[in-house]
Amino acid sequence: MKAAHRQRLFAALIGAVLGGAMGRAIEPMAQDPTGQERFRSQTYQRVYRAFPRIGAGFGALAGAGFATIAQAQRRRLQQRKPRSGGPSAGSRS
Repeated sequence: MKAAHRQRLFAALIGAVLGGAMGRAIEPMAQDPTGQERFRSQTYQRVYRAFPRIGAGFGALAGAGFATIAQAQRRRLQQRKPRSGGPSAGSRS
């Protein structure tokens, strides 16, 4: 497996873990102060249980997306050649 694919996979996994944790943290917001769920229908109960999975999915997409953007930026910087005889990009005013 190429290093770029491993990096993207790692970022997606870390994003999924963080997104799942975020979904798990949001889950108690669906309850009132006494600990009872506000909406008791079957549909809402399924949605509440799905918060960690939804968060993990969004986190994986975001992590993979950020890794892809970072790789493209690195590739673009490597392909760019400095101009000969002119001022460097860092010394422009």
